[in-house]
This record gives sequence, structure tokens and C-alpha cells, in this order.
Amino acid sequence: MPTRKRGAIVANTIDVKPPSQSDEDVWVANLAAFILLCVIYTLAWEGAFPRGGNARTRAVPDCLPFQVLFRDLPGPEQRIFREMQEGFAEALARRASSGRWPAVDDLAQDVVPPFAPDAIDKTRLRWTRDSGDLVANYRGVPTAPGGAAPEFLILIQEPEPLTGEKLQPTAPVDEEHQLLPDGSLLHVTYWKRAPAVAADVGLFAQPEARGWLQMRVTSPFPPMEVR
Repeated sequence: MPTRKRGAIVANTIDVKPPSQSDEDVWVANLAAFILLCVIYTLAWEGAFPRGGNARTRAVPDCLPFQVLFRDLPGPEQRIFREMQEGFAEALARRASSGRWPAVDDLAQDVVPPFAPDAIDKTRLRWTRDSGDLVANYRGVPTAPGGAAPEFLILIQEPEPLTGEKLQPTAPVDEEHQLLPDGSLLHVTYWKRAPAVAADVGLFAQPEARGWLQMRVTSPFPPMEVR
């Protein structure tokens, strides 16, 4: 009610608050916190399970630091990689019949890629063979001026004669292994790197330690399923 003070009327203002206002404030704060948690969870879920993939497949690296997948190679390097696989298949057939890896000149004379001269190859790769007791290399070094094109390597590792693993000739193998007719399991890998100094020669048994990148068709990591 208005009050009178020394002949004047003074109006008092009274704020009326509903008894449930404090409960409403708590409810709004809880709702905001819930929405924030939902956003954080969604971002974390998309990071672990990228869109377009299997919801039960965990994201894993495509390859090791010294590996590169075929799909990520430039077009000309993809072509060389396919030719290296074709050339190794022919070399393997001759190794199976003669017991030794064929010379580059013999393969080039029979127009076996990538050892034979190729008009499409602007880098003019020069291939050589080097071999030891259980390791063989076929190495292609670019000879065209410029020095920007990579060099390539086929690394063949044979098993120990007495303790090496053997499989049945019809047994399935992965992309890094090949079988001789007697079941001997060969380890075969394909590599590339920027051209090295002339002193970096000799047999390569561990190319990754000398700046090479292994070229693979598929990832070495199997997909991991979420339990």
C-alpha cells in the first residue's frame, strides 16, 4: 500500500518471484551441461569412426612410417610399380627353372619390363642386379638429367636352406611372399626413394634403414573390430 510521508505519497515496489524459480535455474543449467556433453561425445565418435566406414571398425594407421600405399603414388610411379611386379614374376619363373636369378641384360633382351628400354619412361631407369647368399636386389636408378625422379628396388630374401619356412605350392600367400616350386617361401618387397649419392651402393637387405620407402598395394594392418 502507498505510505504517506510528510504530506507526500511514496509508492513501494515489491518484486514477486514464483517459488519454483530456483528449480528452473538448476534445470536450465543441467540442460546446458547435457547439450555440451552430447557435442563432445559426437566429436569424439566421429574421430574414432570416420563417416563412410564400418561402424564396428576402429580407425588405424594405413601403414608404417617407411611404407607408402599404391593408391598414394603418382601415376608414373604406379606404372613402374606394376612393371616391377611383372618383371619379378618373370625373374621368379627363371629362378625356379635355373636355380639362380637372371641377369638384367637377359631380361632386357627378352623385353621384360621394367628392365627393357621403355619409351614412356622419361627418367631412363638403368637396372642392375646384385646378390648375396640369401639376398638379391634389382635396382633401377634414373639417368635422365634433373635428378628429381626416384630410384626403385626389388628386394628378394630367400629362406635358410635348412631352417627356412616351406609351404605347399598351393598354399595362399600374401603380397610380400612368393613360393618356389619346392615350397620355399621367398620374401619379396618393392621400394623407392629419392636418388642417393653415388657412394650409396651395394646390397640392400634392410632398405628402410637407408632411406627407402616400401610400396604396398594393401595396408599391413588388419581392421580392428570394437568389442
